[in-house]
Amino acid sequence: MNERAISGVVVDAGHGGSDPGAVSGNLKEKDLNLKAAQYMYKRFQELGVPSVIVRDSDETLNRTDRVNRINNAFGDSEDVIVLSNHINSGGGDGQSVTNV
Repeated sequence: MNERAISGVVVDAGHGGSDPGAVSGNLKEKDLNLKAAQYMYKRFQELGVPSVIVRDSDETLNRTDRVNRINNAFGDSEDVIVLSNHINSGGGDGQSVTNV
């Protein structure tokens, strides 16, 4: 595996607040993204990996604010890893997919 030094990991929970992302019934992408981001952030902290979470609540962030929070965490350099969570809608007809 490619080993390199990193200064930190920025975990972004995509969407949030007034931007729900994909919606299906009572499921909203923003809620799933936040749960995934909170888990990842907690796990990185447990492992001693320098990390920051962009949002830790259901908060509306415009693109500029989101990018600023990402860049302000550890700077804008190649030794920063940014993970932005998204669970996108695949379109389709809503039918179950089976393995063939």
